[in-house]
Amino acid sequence: MAAPIKIIKIIFVYGYFCQFLHICSGQVELNDQLLEKRKDGMWLVEFYAPWCGHCKKLEPIYHQVYLSLRNSGIIVGKIDSTRYSSVASEFDVRGFPTIKFINGEKVYTHRGDRSKEDIIDFATKAKGPSVRKITSSGRFTEAKTKHASSVFFMFVGEEDANNDLFKKYSSLAEKHIIDGYFYSGSKNALNSNIKTTVNPTVLVFKDNSYFEFKESNPGVVTYEELEKWFNQERFPAFPKVMGGGLNEMANSGKYLVLTIINSEDKSLHDQCEKLKNVVREVARNKREKFHNSFQFLWMPDEETANSITMSFLDVPTVVVLETSSHLFYLWDKNSTQLTVSSLEQFLDEIVEEKIIAYGGSGYLQKLKRIGFDFVTTVLSIWQASRWLFLLMFGLPTVIISIVCYSLCCMETLDDGATSEDDEEYDEDMIEQNEYVEDDRPRAVGHEKSE
Repeated sequence: MAAPIKIIKIIFVYGYFCQFLHICSGQVELNDQLLEKRKDGMWLVEFYAPWCGHCKKLEPIYHQVYLSLRNSGIIVGKIDSTRYSSVASEFDVRGFPTIKFINGEKVYTHRGDRSKEDIIDFATKAKGPSVRKITSSGRFTEAKTKHASSVFFMFVGEEDANNDLFKKYSSLAEKHIIDGYFYSGSKNALNSNIKTTVNPTVLVFKDNSYFEFKESNPGVVTYEELEKWFNQERFPAFPKVMGGGLNEMANSGKYLVLTIINSEDKSLHDQCEKLKNVVREVARNKREKFHNSFQFLWMPDEETANSITMSFLDVPTVVVLETSSHLFYLWDKNSTQLTVSSLEQFLDEIVEEKIIAYGGSGYLQKLKRIGFDFVTTVLSIWQASRWLFLLMFGLPTVIISIVCYSLCCMETLDDGATSEDDEEYDEDMIEQNEYVEDDRPRAVGHEKSE
């Protein structure tokens, strides 16, 4: 009995070792037990499908995310949504890949770029706390350095439970925990060059500068007013945004000025950089004129821009989107002709409604959307997997063709048989008529003529 027991131990140790390697590799596969264990920790979960090309592209990036967060207290895992569809349905997964942060009953969805930095930033925000404390000028300097290329908010004043502004600020931070970084600290924690007009107050730091919240009625602050200001200031002047980020920007209530470039085609690099520089200059140097009405951004994502316009754009180009009405405006000239002054004129004419708007949400646009989505879906399947494309479209086409060919052949045979019977019937009638004709007496006049 010693040998079998030894073998069992070896198998057990081997299985445990394989499981250990499996976890260390970053490929932590989850199952439907996630529904029961969701309250046992903080989870960063990728919902994927085995056939999804975007999911396969995300694999090495997600592995790097795992390596960076494995000591943070966040459990990084992934789950096959086609196998555990009930779990995907429970968390309202509508596409692949979808990344969610799960902390008990709190569930947050990542809508930004699928880069290592953006995913880690999303998980760090979701982990909390919603309001981070700054206790000294050194801590404040660290926060500024950390968010040098992004945005963060800071409540300046004493954290008093009776402070109405701080209570509204805390509620705002709790609601928008994954939308930004929220700090609080006393006025002494700020650098000496930062001046405030009132105390307490709220500041936003971005684009190497800072801006102060101004209530419409001095001394009276409403949560709605504070949230509106937050939505207007939560993005840098000219950020990089991927497709999912546009949905978040829609809350700003502004026109979105999309600078569409192609980052993969090296021959377009100079044109793309020139266009970005022009739009960046307007976004940063013309803040007082355009900030309340326009949010500038750039996208290396032609697919999203094509989906918005339901066409295949020539990049680089500029598209201005009005998110509330789904209308958009196109820069119809060559991108090389765009200058700071011409872009200013273009934006002014949009506000004054002097430029034709396209799109909308009418019936014809919905029909066009259905057709465009069908075409793009077919193209995406072809690009992702040739075999899947042939299985979905090639095989049904072959079957239909065979059925149609069979029906046509059967109809041809029936026609052929009918025509042969008709020909035999006609020949019999001709022979019978000739026999009757030969037995008739010939006319006299006819004989004379012969």
